[in-house]
Amino acid sequence: MIKREILQKIKPWLGKEKILIIKGARQVGKTYLLNEIKKDLESAGGKVAYLLADEIDNKPILKSSASLELYLEQYYNFPNDYIYLMIDEFQVIEEAGLLLKNIFDKYKMKMQLIVSGSSTLEINKNSVHLTGRAINFNVERVNFKEYFDYREKINTSRLKLLKFNELKLFFETFRTKLDVSLGEYLSYGGYPEVLITKSAGEKEIVLKSIIKTYIDKDIINQMNIDNVNGFNNLIKILAGQIGQMVNNNELANTTNISINTLKKYLDILVGTYIIDLVTPYFKNIRTEISKMPKIYISDIGIRNYLLRSFIMDLDGQGGVIENFIYNTLLTQYAKEYIHFYRTSSGAEIDFVMEDKNNKLMLCEVKYRNKVNIPVIMKNFSKRYNNTGIKLIITKDILRKENDIYFIPAMILPFIDLSK
Repeated sequence: MIKREILQKIKPWLGKEKILIIKGARQVGKTYLLNEIKKDLESAGGKVAYLLADEIDNKPILKSSASLELYLEQYYNFPNDYIYLMIDEFQVIEEAGLLLKNIFDKYKMKMQLIVSGSSTLEINKNSVHLTGRAINFNVERVNFKEYFDYREKINTSRLKLLKFNELKLFFETFRTKLDVSLGEYLSYGGYPEVLITKSAGEKEIVLKSIIKTYIDKDIINQMNIDNVNGFNNLIKILAGQIGQMVNNNELANTTNISINTLKKYLDILVGTYIIDLVTPYFKNIRTEISKMPKIYISDIGIRNYLLRSFIMDLDGQGGVIENFIYNTLLTQYAKEYIHFYRTSSGAEIDFVMEDKNNKLMLCEVKYRNKVNIPVIMKNFSKRYNNTGIKLIITKDILRKENDIYFIPAMILPFIDLSK
């Protein structure tokens, strides 16, 4: 199977007095992570109870704290023995947040709760009861570094940006393999089952099955979408304009749905891990949230399926590469710390990232062989004196000019941007 980096972020919290919430889209590997954690805990002598919340036999068990306690008492000698209780797809439980709170408050010395969920909308609704009690982990689709390591059967380490000679050696050594792997990855996206499927035809079938099930059943049915045609048209339109700003009025007119319904549908698409809306960078937060955001899709495979474009020559696919860079940045930055910058004259920097010390990193995507330093980067640095390193993402140019790094898109996932 494909090794997931997030596992190493979860493990230090095992055994702590915290509820661990592992959330992400369907089919991204949450159950795999729970199983890997379960194996590690049991191999160390721990006792683990696993319940799939949307399995019909488990519904009576999860109906109340009393029924759950009785089940654990009978099968796991609880509370005499300390246990780890895993609940997969916990958001389907009625009053899930209240159930977890009651169990946690009563038994936090005798149990750790580890739960997974597929909708941030439902999870957030339940999280009001879990303030101060829970740690959240977002599971994205498989990133390019994870896929490359799986494909090549190796275990690469992230390289420091400042150790440029090591970066050059890595690029020279793996350049051809990286190029081929990136083309494959951007054809079908990062769903684990799709990536481990061998033939192109089978990949398309598996991807179609995942997306159809996820959108038609999990989203449209469970979120009570009343205008299914308008909702489906909206997703296709958004898939075709990744990297562009979202104009609500234009979208409402094109899809023939009201502004209020459009906003509701956009919230659902963000909350169910289909799209992300990236806000512009301003020091004034009120100004930031009032301006038009840019649209990115959470998985390129979704975009390719909706637009019927699986096999891509990456030349001329600037929007796809920009989306790939955004998804790559998410492996090291939280969504709320990634922005774009745009002047009133229309000049733009694709990404502005904030670190914990309020230092800014700039990133501009120029996927071609001949690139220059954009004037707007220089102007931005003059305006904001907390600007640090600047990245220009290229096709295959790797060089350094003072604090500006020209980085091929294919190796950004292997770089530690924290230093």
